[in-house]
Amino acid sequence: MESPAKVVRKLRLAAGLSQRDLARLAGTSQPAVARYESCAATPSWETLQRLAAACGRRLAIKVEIVPDPHDVELAEGMLDLTPTERLRALGRYAHLGDLARSGRA
Repeated sequence: MESPAKVVRKLRLAAGLSQRDLARLAGTSQPAVARYESCAATPSWETLQRLAAACGRRLAIKVEIVPDPHDVELAEGMLDLTPTERLRALGRYAHLGDLARSGRA
């Protein structure tokens, strides 16, 4: 994920704007744009949207579900077992279902 500073700079350069031009179009000051680009200040989401719009762009947030590495490791380990060994191993994990149902998980 890119920092807000990199996003602001990338948007501005892609639009061919100076910091002063971007500030004027976005209704802010050139020093504010400079602070955003240098990480001296962090723009709010609303300010980022306004800066992007001034550059003729829109911002979107992408959410991606990433599996827990522990879960992946556990699943891979289970695949190495025979079906009988997997059934035996389930007994060791049966308490997890009880925890989930009780709301303590």
